Amino acid sequence: MKNIIENIEFSTEKANVFPIKKSDDIKYFAVALGKGAVLKKHIAPVPATLVVLKGEINFLIENEEIKLKQFDVYEIPVNVEHEVVGLTEENLFSVAQEL
Repeated sequence: MKNIIENIEFSTEKANVFPIKKSDDIKYFAVALGKGAVLKKHIAPVPATLVVLKGEINFLIENEEIKLKQFDVYEIPVNVEHEVVGLTEENLFSVAQEL
């Protein structure tokens, strides 16, 4: 058994990633951000679903700012640059990528 919250740190400096599962079909991981921490600009090369587990984040994509809160689900567009910013002290979201 794994416990995400016991194995991840909410840093204001950088994103912290906790791997949940990886197979030939899926890559599933959790990301923790402290307040103001940024998951720097990147693209999702495959279909991905983000679920906010704790806190609130700003999802910045194509000059748009989407505020996501606990339990919100967002389908991340493929091959579109985006970044994520933590808004509260402890922000945790999971991402499932279809490989």
